[in-house]
Amino acid sequence: MRQLLNSRLWLALGLLVVTGFFVMLISCNDCFGRGQDVGVIQQSVEKNIELVAVVTRFAASDGLQIENGRTVSDSSVTLDDGRVVMIAAGTPGELNCDDFTSVSSCVMLANMFGESVMWFAITNANGTPPNRVLELPSLVDMLDNGDRGVLANGWIVRLATPTRKTCRQDSGVSQISLREFINSYSPNQSISKMNLITDEVNEVVCQ
Repeated sequence: MRQLLNSRLWLALGLLVVTGFFVMLISCNDCFGRGQDVGVIQQSVEKNIELVAVVTRFAASDGLQIENGRTVSDSSVTLDDGRVVMIAAGTPGELNCDDFTSVSSCVMLANMFGESVMWFAITNANGTPPNRVLELPSLVDMLDNGDRGVLANGWIVRLATPTRKTCRQDSGVSQISLREFINSYSPNQSISKMNLITDEVNEVVCQ
């Protein structure tokens, strides 16, 4: 009888330990790396630009609200081609446009998954109205045999074939390869120019 009671006691203790372990596992926010902060998650988002368009209207007069690199509420953006793009709360994004009230003062660039925005950037348009050329940071690398390029800020853009190479003080720069241009003028001695009609970087200019 005493042996039976001891067996039941150990079984009860074992159940308590297992139950406690599962409660701790469920309630733990940082177990197995699940509790990463927003900054770490933000860096893992691929900034592959698939949508490029001039913004004609924001749903809110003050544009989009971003905290810790993510939107704080659902919003929408109307583009110059007539599309209305919905941006869900919590979407990673970058906001660098100074004027949300003037029509066509901002350009939206985004990584899309179907109709969903996975990451976006809204930046100043060049000129008023936009001259259909958007100046971007230096090209620092190429992907997919030169079909795409990586900018100094981590954005991935489509590259035109060929991509023009221009330099005011070196007329021979047009004769070198794009890889040689990158090696010579990145990351802070050139700019990239994106054609807002073709949505491709079609020219790089050394400074």
